[in-house]
Amino acid sequence: MIKAIIYNSQTGSCKRYAEELSRFLALPAYALGQQPAIKDGEVIYVSWVMAGTVVGYSKVKKQLPVAAVCAVGMAPVTEGSAAFGREKNQVPGSVGYFCLQGGFNINKLPLPMNLIMRLKVKDIAKKLEFKRLKTPLNAQEQATYVMATTGRGEPASWDVSEIVAWVKQH
Repeated sequence: MIKAIIYNSQTGSCKRYAEELSRFLALPAYALGQQPAIKDGEVIYVSWVMAGTVVGYSKVKKQLPVAAVCAVGMAPVTEGSAAFGREKNQVPGSVGYFCLQGGFNINKLPLPMNLIMRLKVKDIAKKLEFKRLKTPLNAQEQATYVMATTGRGEPASWDVSEIVAWVKQH
């Protein structure tokens, strides 16, 4: 039985998703490191993605029984996102794995990450501009384009319905 939602948020998106899940599932949400001891139950872990890695998951899975992982990044979620993320992070098949598009604010990033992302967003914007020449961008791609070109932005939606449905069946 899932007892809590634990989140690791860099710019606020993971916290917002954890709060949305908390509201829909009537489960408490705690910042990573602020949670009480979780006994006789599992957690949903919500964290941001850096280069395909769900930050903190490898450590959390050793300390807490994780029922599901919610990977939050600025990129659009594609059909292959979950399979790639599950493999990259070595998430067992028995653990739910969900990809969510998060918001972005380059000014909230620590200096080393801020500098890396200043270069990365230029590449992201170029790829989306090239794609846009061939076909219109979908809502998530458009949201990512805005984030890449302005340094900040919101995801196309804050939808957690897939996770809520999974938890109710779990």
